[in-house]
Amino acid sequence: MSFGAEQNTGKSRIPGLAICLVLIIATGATYARVFHFGFIGFDDYYYVPLNPHLKDAFTPGGLWRAFVSYYPDNWFPVTTLSLALDYLVFGLQASWYHVVNVAIHALACVMLYLFLMRGTRQRWPSAFVAAVFALHPMHVQSVAWISERKDVLCAFFWFATLWSWIRYTERPSWIRYLATLALFAAGLMSKPMIVTLPLLLPILDIWPLRRRITAKSLLSHLPFWALTALTCVFTIFAQRAAGAIRPLDRFPLLLRVENGLDAVFFYLSKTFWPTGFSIVYGWPKPEDWGPPLAAAFAIAGISVLFFKMRVARPCLLAGWLWFLATLTPVIGLVQVGLQARADRYMYVPMVGVLVAVIWGIGELRWTVNRPILKSSMVRPIVAALAVATCFCLAVLSWQEEQYWNSARTLFEHAVAEDDQNYLAWEYRGASTDWTTELRERIECYRAAVRLRPDLPEIHESLGRAYLKADWLSSAIEQFNESIRIAPNDARVLCNLGAALLRQNRISEAISSFESAVKAQPGSAVALNDLAVGLSHQQGRSGDAEKQLERAIALRPNDALTQSNLGIVLLGEPDGANRAVPHFLQALAVDPKDVAAHLGLAKALSMPPYSDANAAAEHLNAARQLESDPDLLRRFEFLRIDYGEDRSGTLQTTSFQD
Repeated sequence: MSFGAEQNTGKSRIPGLAICLVLIIATGATYARVFHFGFIGFDDYYYVPLNPHLKDAFTPGGLWRAFVSYYPDNWFPVTTLSLALDYLVFGLQASWYHVVNVAIHALACVMLYLFLMRGTRQRWPSAFVAAVFALHPMHVQSVAWISERKDVLCAFFWFATLWSWIRYTERPSWIRYLATLALFAAGLMSKPMIVTLPLLLPILDIWPLRRRITAKSLLSHLPFWALTALTCVFTIFAQRAAGAIRPLDRFPLLLRVENGLDAVFFYLSKTFWPTGFSIVYGWPKPEDWGPPLAAAFAIAGISVLFFKMRVARPCLLAGWLWFLATLTPVIGLVQVGLQARADRYMYVPMVGVLVAVIWGIGELRWTVNRPILKSSMVRPIVAALAVATCFCLAVLSWQEEQYWNSARTLFEHAVAEDDQNYLAWEYRGASTDWTTELRERIECYRAAVRLRPDLPEIHESLGRAYLKADWLSSAIEQFNESIRIAPNDARVLCNLGAALLRQNRISEAISSFESAVKAQPGSAVALNDLAVGLSHQQGRSGDAEKQLERAIALRPNDALTQSNLGIVLLGEPDGANRAVPHFLQALAVDPKDVAAHLGLAKALSMPPYSDANAAAEHLNAARQLESDPDLLRRFEFLRIDYGEDRSGTLQTTSFQD
């Protein structure tokens, strides 16, 4: 049976419009549950409530910053401006951000339908691919997670670019070409994953355009490759600045290849059997090469088979190449973040799989020696199966959405799905409260360490939890183990120094802080912590002051460093006069900085101020903010930056796209 060609005549426009409306309504109904969700403590706070670029994004200076900044860990100015527009209209009402995410996803589905319909002139297979794309539960991560606004935006511009390209090939003109290039540029500024789109242009020549690939056609692709190269440069700079690109000694090349091969069939299995999804997936065991080798032979075999069928069934080769090409940037050869794979990485690559399957089935002949089914029965049966498939996918997506209510439910679900997933245990621990659920956090980190004792970041997380619990010997043991595996991690060295300092092992602590500064000379945190260590040695307050001044030069708007410098200055001649500006700067950044209030109270009670009323005002403010009587009584203000996220969101190393 063949779906047959359908010409886009005037009579067909109303059904086409009806299909678009059905796609939008079905998408909205399937994702209605997320409209009541808030921000989750897993990247969402960095993207919206704590994002410094949203409040003034539509001023000249704000627009410039949106295009030149790498906050939080990538370059995506269109995504930033999209979130800024939400902030301008809705403030911090998270439900509306979810509504916009779902709306963009629905529009991306419509654009996918229009692109396929334009290229193939086959309405119902185009509509079915778009419907599966809209409702598949593997896409819940991209739609229900506010931080993945970049995913849905990128997909919309991706499909719009391909639709515009097909219009250009039908009737070439400079206006159509530049419009296509502009849509591609918007996609690049939404999420860099679209850099593989130029690979799809010759694939479209194979199918559905079925035209020869010529030197002239390849020449017309060059501007797309130029924009791709430029975006790759921006992306590498952004992710290196954020420390997101993982070195080969941490993720060896063979392990990356093993994971990449294994991931291909992992994604295919989740596409056809959509269950068991998780927010995080762990890495395979380095010695387990059986599945990856089998995957390599299977990939090669499928590729050869589809290449041989390129004339009779070009949709198979085109769909398979689409899948492999668009998956390449996220397969892990250049490892960004800690995740081995992620459901969101299949957002656009799934289209290639669906094209190969739907058009491949549609072009099969349903006969042996005689018809298996009467022709009059085929269409109703195919339609019923398509509707049933979409309904089942919608139900599975509705069920999957419930876990996106909070970070806690996400990671509880991840652990329930696979209790051998070390990343799930680590992030499950990170989703607990630092104060009321500290013991639970420690147990989760212990589970992660038992599963993967070779990973330094898990030892660091457990060490920080021990440090918070004041189990100093255990904390030092974990930090030392992390340093043994990864010797030059400045953050771990700083935390080791903090634990040693609290054991009054001052010389060892200073040595650890100095190692941190040597490992990362541009770290304001390491310089601050070294200053704290130096301040505990007799006669070294001057050295501490120099380190704090270096830290402030790197990070002038950090309340902790400013108040620490003020406290050091209080012990010097004319210290009050020099310290007050630093305390005021700290309070301008963070009005709830207890140490700055206490330091200012001390300074204002000293000459040349001697203002008892002002001093009492700041002392009362500190008492209202800090209930710990030990802090108020001991007046020990110098503070280590433990690397904790003082925003109240997850504090472990966050995932990168």
